[in-house]
Amino acid sequence: MKVTRQLQSGWTLEQEPLYTIHTVGLYIIVSVPSKGLTLIWDKHTKITIELHPYWRNKVCGLCGNFDSSEMNDLQISASAVVTSPLAFGNSWKTTTPPCSDVTMEIFPCERNSYCSAWAQRRCMILKGDTFKDCHLKVDPEPYYHACVQESCSCEFEGKFLGYCTAVAAYAEACSDQNVCINWRTPDLCPVYCDYYNEQGQCTWHYEACGRMLTCGKTNYFQHKLEGCYPRCPRETPYFDESTGKCTELRNCPCYFNETIVPPGGEVIINFVGW
Repeated sequence: MKVTRQLQSGWTLEQEPLYTIHTVGLYIIVSVPSKGLTLIWDKHTKITIELHPYWRNKVCGLCGNFDSSEMNDLQISASAVVTSPLAFGNSWKTTTPPCSDVTMEIFPCERNSYCSAWAQRRCMILKGDTFKDCHLKVDPEPYYHACVQESCSCEFEGKFLGYCTAVAAYAEACSDQNVCINWRTPDLCPVYCDYYNEQGQCTWHYEACGRMLTCGKTNYFQHKLEGCYPRCPRETPYFDESTGKCTELRNCPCYFNETIVPPGGEVIINFVGW
């Protein structure tokens, strides 16, 4: 790609977009580079917020204060640290629209007692052989308790959504520790990738800890996220997100301020002259 700068009175240099949105596996990634902020959403019930180290000790709220200590994460809006999640949640309520404080904490499995036995039984997968290679790297106990509560909080057919999200959260934590767990099956929280394949092709496959080699737009993202990924052949190893096809590096387009520039294309930047 050739970039040419031209001096021309009356034109201004276009600014880079404030944020970018792209898909990696099952997830939608919203990046705000200028603010050091990344949101990772599974399109259902789980969202992860990542901050640049610049924000260490400079944030507060429901997600904690980013100081590498869990001891003071329940810091209320008045700066005091409490032990009750109820007091913590109530302190961060917005003023509009007004709502009363929650005075009694009722856990999902108490509210939906008919789900409790089912949830405990299904969530034992986290403590079983399926995840045994990860147990020494990531303690499954807090994920198990979260799984039980998440599974109880979803009604009837929706209970699988909470359950699958909770198990996927532990699998993602394992992946971050370089332990890849291929836990999904056709009968357990299946992910089908045939939708992405053209008729007669079988390019897209499920990967438990995937990372695809693209033409450049998402290569900077370091997480190995599960989902549907293309398996490009050796002769065309790069995935072109703009066309949805595998290609050679020399045929990859470039991205300039979110504008797709074809191979060999030229970008002319006009800005105010002196």
